[in-house]
Amino acid sequence: MPRTKMSFSYLCPVIRRLKHILIATGLLLMAFLAQRCANAVAPTGGPKDDQPPKVVEAVPENRSVNFSGKRIEITFDEYITLENANQNVMISPPLSEKPDIKLKNKTVVIKFKEDLASNTTYTINFGAAIKDLHEGNQFKDYVYSFSTGDHIDTLGIAGKVLNAEDKKPVDGVYVSLYAADRDNLDSLPMTTIPDYITKTDKEGKFSLNGLADKKYLVFALKDANANLYFDLPNEEVAFLDTLVQASCLIKPIPPVIDSTKVDSIAMQLDSLAIDTLHKLVDSIAFETEEVTMEDFVVFETETTAIYNQKALDLTLYMFTEVDSTQVLLEKKLIEEGLLRFVFRHPAKEAVVMTPEMLPDSFNLVTTHSAEYDTIWWHFTPNVKDSLWVLVKYDTIINDSTHYSLKFKEPGGNKRRKNEPKKLNVSNNMLNKTGLIPGQDLILKFSEPIVNYQMRDSAVFKCDTSIYYDRLSFEKADEDGMQYRLTTPFSADSSYSFEIPDSVFFGVRGHTNDVVKNDFHVLKEDEYGNIYITVIPPEGMKQVVVQLTNENGKVLMEQVITKKEEVMFEYLMPAKYKLRALLDADGNGKWSTGNYHHRTMPETILDYKDPLELKAGWDIDLDDAWNLNQ
Repeated sequence: MPRTKMSFSYLCPVIRRLKHILIATGLLLMAFLAQRCANAVAPTGGPKDDQPPKVVEAVPENRSVNFSGKRIEITFDEYITLENANQNVMISPPLSEKPDIKLKNKTVVIKFKEDLASNTTYTINFGAAIKDLHEGNQFKDYVYSFSTGDHIDTLGIAGKVLNAEDKKPVDGVYVSLYAADRDNLDSLPMTTIPDYITKTDKEGKFSLNGLADKKYLVFALKDANANLYFDLPNEEVAFLDTLVQASCLIKPIPPVIDSTKVDSIAMQLDSLAIDTLHKLVDSIAFETEEVTMEDFVVFETETTAIYNQKALDLTLYMFTEVDSTQVLLEKKLIEEGLLRFVFRHPAKEAVVMTPEMLPDSFNLVTTHSAEYDTIWWHFTPNVKDSLWVLVKYDTIINDSTHYSLKFKEPGGNKRRKNEPKKLNVSNNMLNKTGLIPGQDLILKFSEPIVNYQMRDSAVFKCDTSIYYDRLSFEKADEDGMQYRLTTPFSADSSYSFEIPDSVFFGVRGHTNDVVKNDFHVLKEDEYGNIYITVIPPEGMKQVVVQLTNENGKVLMEQVITKKEEVMFEYLMPAKYKLRALLDADGNGKWSTGNYHHRTMPETILDYKDPLELKAGWDIDLDDAWNLNQ
């Protein structure tokens, strides 16, 4: 009677069984041949054990069906340790009560405390919990599965979780699935235990197996209160804005038992080995259909195709939601003569004022951050002992606070009574001594300057010539925190200057120490430039193109709204990276996501290669960076 052709629909459930049987058979045959050819040698003590433990018996067997018990025992070939089982061992679907997981000699014993759901496939992923006792070899991600019904669900989902802003992998994140046929699907992560759950490893990777053939909502959570619900505003989350279909994640039969090579291997074995191999293969049956040697070619070809086409490799980007409500986060005397007001969001229209009449000697100067989310009040200490301050923002914030202006050093530290007050001074030079051609030399101060008196002892040097009357500064900004050196410079000369102490007087009573600087105007062979044409995605409001160092610190940025050449000039020799922020809301900075509003975090794209810039060279990239791809 002709043999019935086996349906491919049965492949996913059976390939694992075939693979394990064939691997075991191959190992037995190799051991058989090795025994026949081996020569007796004296024992040497053997190499160091670097192999993980192996399962020798499971009761009931792994991938059993019709499970109705309360106990599972898994025995290994050596003594093991079970490390932090409550954290490392993940059971999916999750249970209301955690089972007892204990170690007895070489056996892991799992006892369930509740009745399991009917007709359900359960998976127990041991993660990083199992190691051998003596060498610590890890048996990583061992998965035991069973079904309370008459079949095992064999589909799965895999992927990784990355931080949305810096693309670094996130460890220890719960990745959950919710079946798409459930009511109020979008709200389930806030109210309901997931249908399936697992945890990411140190590389941010995760996998969920034993899934039914359904569509799922994928949701990841860094659970701050260990209840598996997204119910705290500071909990990090990630999600996909589309449902996903589970797929067959069983990999192709490995090359060591490649079916196309079975016959050539068999020719090298004696008749006993050949008969044994054929009996094992021919004895495997699925329902009423037999599988023979000829089927292995079909198995491998079709399994490879389904794995390559359908196995998921999801990427989830994790973020923390930001409350859109404007809030005054901080109002504090942070240093002597310095009040700071911090808002949750930019507060350009905020009003910070006092109802009191201030004496001229109070010298109040207001400054703000570039984003207008922080406001500083600089003032002269010891003029007033206290002060009422009102902060208003629209109808949201109406705050009135009475401050003591007597600053107390943290931890009770006190400045010595006669210790001089120092003013911090920096400048705009590159690489400490290089001035960009065409730019003025700017001194930057840590507080607004209220008085500037140059002294006769100030020295200015050009090449070998020394001058005592050419060192002159003028105010370079409205707040008095920057002063410009008015002396002209030539690219053919080198310069230095020395400013004596107590020339610049800050509003908070600080004065400068001696300032010395050697500098020159940068020559073309000292710096480099980077030029690249960038094509924004269609329909994108704007793109922020950023130049960063090797560690990801943003050094420069340029905003574009259309195809445009982006120029980063006067750069010191170093390795740089380019990245593009797809600024969908047009606020000029990266915006996080919001699960409640179903908005994803803004996308950050990295240029394909780092750029190594050498002195005197330009990097002019010929190929445009097309962000549509």
